[in-house]
Amino acid sequence: MEAAAGWRCRPGGRLDMSHGFVRHIRRNQIARDAYERAVRQARGRARGRLTPTPSRPRRPDQQVYRPRRPGAAGGPGGDANPGTPPTDTRGPRLFCLEYEGDDGHVTAVIVHQGDSAEEVTQRVCTRSPLEPALRRALCQRVQDELSKRRGTG
Repeated sequence: MEAAAGWRCRPGGRLDMSHGFVRHIRRNQIARDAYERAVRQARGRARGRLTPTPSRPRRPDQQVYRPRRPGAAGGPGGDANPGTPPTDTRGPRLFCLEYEGDDGHVTAVIVHQGDSAEEVTQRVCTRSPLEPALRRALCQRVQDELSKRRGTG
């Protein structure tokens, strides 16, 4: 049979692929293969964890009540002790005084509401000796801070 008029046929009866349809199909297949390969690799990496994480977050450790032993000193809840330590008789804590000496040693003293400036200065001087002029300046500064915090200044 002869080719119909208007139909183009290549010699040898081969198909004319110049329309590009098959090229688009091949491009889609290549893109699909690349995507499936990437998904497979990602899934393989996700499975390869050596230390699995828990599926839900861990609950924090449950707090356990531990009753106080009679005669035990310190520990949590020390303020509820029937025999109050002598530091509580001076009143509530106002501030913590930290003094750094020339040698770099820091002396920290807790100042309570019932303390006087002289007592606080004496406690600082027992831990790090001061010259009389520095002692007077420290006493004045402590007096100013106490009056500010007590509301009398």
